Amino acid sequence: MRNVMLIIRREFLARVRKKSFIILSSLAPVLYAVTMFLSVKLASTETGVKELDIKIADNTHWIGGNIASSSVFKFENIEPEPMESLRKKYADSESIILYIEGEKDEYPVNYSMYSTKTVNVDLHEYIRRAITAIVENRKLKEYDIDNLGKILSEIHTPMDMRTIKWDKNREDKESNTHIIMLISYILSFILYMFIFMFGAMVMRGVIEEKSSRIIEIMISSVKPFQLMAGKITGVALVAILQFLIWIVLTVAFLSVFQSFSSADAGGGMLSGVISSLASINIVEILVCFILFFIGGYLLYASMFAAVGAAVESESDSQQLMMPITIPLILAIIIMMQTFRYPDSSLSVWASMIPFTSPIIMVARIPFGVPLWQIILSLSILLATFTLMAYITSKIYRVGILMYGKKPSLKEIIKWLKYK
Repeated sequence: MRNVMLIIRREFLARVRKKSFIILSSLAPVLYAVTMFLSVKLASTETGVKELDIKIADNTHWIGGNIASSSVFKFENIEPEPMESLRKKYADSESIILYIEGEKDEYPVNYSMYSTKTVNVDLHEYIRRAITAIVENRKLKEYDIDNLGKILSEIHTPMDMRTIKWDKNREDKESNTHIIMLISYILSFILYMFIFMFGAMVMRGVIEEKSSRIIEIMISSVKPFQLMAGKITGVALVAILQFLIWIVLTVAFLSVFQSFSSADAGGGMLSGVISSLASINIVEILVCFILFFIGGYLLYASMFAAVGAAVESESDSQQLMMPITIPLILAIIIMMQTFRYPDSSLSVWASMIPFTSPIIMVARIPFGVPLWQIILSLSILLATFTLMAYITSKIYRVGILMYGKKPSLKEIIKWLKYK
C-alpha cells in the first residue's frame, strides 16, 4: 500500500506543479465565460455584416412590392424578364435575383433565388417567412370579413408558460427547461472531455515511461498492478482538483458579474438564470457528476493504460484506441436524444450500459432520475471497472516490458491467458 501511495503522490505532484495545469485551471473558466459571452453577442449583432442587394423579378406584380427591406437585406423591384435575359444582365454582379413565377395578380407558382454565391440561411428564411405572410394575409382578406386586421390583432395573445416542479415537502419551485438542458449539456460534455483527456494522459504517461526505460526501474520496486493503480489514481486526483477549482472560480465570477451588472446590462437575465437554478438540486448534481466521473474515468483509464503498455509510441496507439473511443462518441450522439426524451428507453438503457452510462446518466440527472436508477448504474459501472481492471492488469504486466515489436490483437489475447 505504501508503494501505491508513493506512486499516487508522484503522479499527482508531477502534474499539478506544471505551469500548464496552473494556467488551464485558472484561465479555463474565464475563457469559457468569455467565449459564451462573445457567442451570444456575435449572434445578436449585425455590425460589420455586408449589405445584400436583392433584385425582385415578380411575375405576379403583387408580392415583390410587399417585401420590406431590413438593415442587411435591401430589396429592389425590377421588371420581370425571361431568366436568360436576367442572367446576361446580372451574372457579373453581386446582386441576388429573387424570381417569382406565376400569372399577374395570381398566387405564385414558385419562387427561386439566383446568385453567383451560395445564399446564406438568414436571407433564405427572411424571404420564406415574408412571402408566406404575404400570401396568408391575402387569403384571409378574400374571406371579406369586416375589421379583419383588428380582429387578428385582438386574437393574437402571446403567452409565457411557467413550469413548476412539485416537491414532496410542498416546497414547489419554478424551473426552466432551457436552463436545465443547458446545464445537462455542459456537464455531459465536460465529463466526456475529462474522461478522454485524463484517460489519454494516463496512456501518454505509460508510453513516456516505457520509451525512456524508467518503468524498468520502477517495476523492480512495485508490482505492475500497483504501478497501474497508482498512476490511474494520481491522475484522477489531478482531474478532481481541477474540476473543483473550476467550480469555485465559476461561482466567484457569477457572483461578481451579478453584483456589478444592472438589470439593463444583463443583470436581470443573470438573475433569472440564477432563480431557475434554485429549482435544481445543485449538490445532488455535483455529487453525481463526481461519482460518475470517477467511475467512468477508472473504467476508461484502465483501458487507456493497457493501450499505453501495449505500444511504444503514441502514433502506434491510434488503432488500439478506436474500440475505446467509439463508445464515448456513441454516448455523445445518444446524449442529443436524451435532452429531448430523458426517460425514453434508449436514454434509460444507455444510462445503465457502463461504457455510455457516465455521460448519459449525467445528462439525465438534471431532469430528475429515480435514486434506484442512479445506484444501479453506479454499481454496474464499478463492477465493470473491477472486471476491466483485472483484464487490463494482465495486459499491463506483460506489455510494459515488451520492446521492439508492435503486438497484434492475437498476441494481446495470449497475454490474458498468462498466469
